[in-house]
Parts: sequence; structure tokens; C-alpha cells
Amino acid sequence: MPKPTGSILKAATSAGARRPYDFSRYLPYHLTYPVGAVSRVLAGEMEARFGLKSAHWRIMSLLGSRGPVSTRDLARFLSTEKSAVSRATSELIARGYVLRVLHPIDRRLLMLHFSPAGKRLFEQMSEVALDFEDALLKNVSAEEVAVLDRVLVKLREAALEFEANSVKTRRPGARKAPKAGKAPEPF
Repeated sequence: MPKPTGSILKAATSAGARRPYDFSRYLPYHLTYPVGAVSRVLAGEMEARFGLKSAHWRIMSLLGSRGPVSTRDLARFLSTEKSAVSRATSELIARGYVLRVLHPIDRRLLMLHFSPAGKRLFEQMSEVALDFEDALLKNVSAEEVAVLDRVLVKLREAALEFEANSVKTRRPGARKAPKAGKAPEPF
């Protein structure tokens, strides 16, 4: 990663005249780079240890954290296309980790549950995930985590607000934004 000169936050938050565009000081880049690195390392661990691709372990993680969920809810919480979630879920079902069960009230809705093997796998995955999180946070104070959490919530809300407002100015035929509203809490 190129090292910017000075603070990226100073460049990103300065008020007044429009600053020149500088990718090395561009806040969205500085958000996606660490997210990509963290995601890549964790995905590598999950694939090496359990043979799970990114979509698989994310589904398993959400299912284990939230309990039975529908494919629609998975897509919403994971911010992924429903078709991609459906494919990955079908693969997890074929491997014996996940079961599709009719919703007890709305018989049109299929809910995803762990099989006994899926529950055991989730418990093993959880240990790896928590060890990784501990490694990430070992040099970060509780206060820094709290500030980061507040900032990420604000950035997520600002991005969704920008997206909702930009729908009005998009050219015809451009990708449509999802319905405006509050985003699901990250899991």
C-alpha cells in the first residue's frame, strides 16, 4: 500500500474549497484496502482449514450468529446478490452443513438451519474467527475500537444517504439502487 504523506483524514475532512483528487489520500481507498486485506487473510484461513470459500463462511457465520434465516435475509445482511447467496447455500446444503426448512407460519418461505455437521463446523470456525479478531485488535485499545465503531456507523449511514440521493441524478438504464431505508446492522 502506498504511504500517503500527511494524514488522510486531514485531506478527507478539510472544509472550504474543493481539494484536488489524490487517490493516495482518498478515504474510500483507505477503507477498502484494509477491509480487502482482512477479508483475504480470513478467507484464506477458512479455505485452508475448512474448504470454505468466502461466501460459504460468511453464510455459516451469519446463520450461526442469527439463527435460522431465509436466503432473502442472508442476501440483505451480507449485501450480496440473492442469486450468489442461493448458489453458495445450495453448495452448503450439498456438503451437508445446511438444511432448508419450511417456515412454520409462512409456508412459502424456506428457512436455512444448520445440520448437526454444520453446527460443529460453525463452532470450529468461530474459534478461528475469534482468534483472528484477537490478533487484529491486540494493539488497539477499547477506546479506539469504540471510536472506530462510531465512525463506521456514520460512514455507512452517509454512504446510504448518498446512494439514496444519487438515484435522482442517475442516467436512464444505470444500475438501480436498493430501496432507501435503514441498512441492516452488520452481523
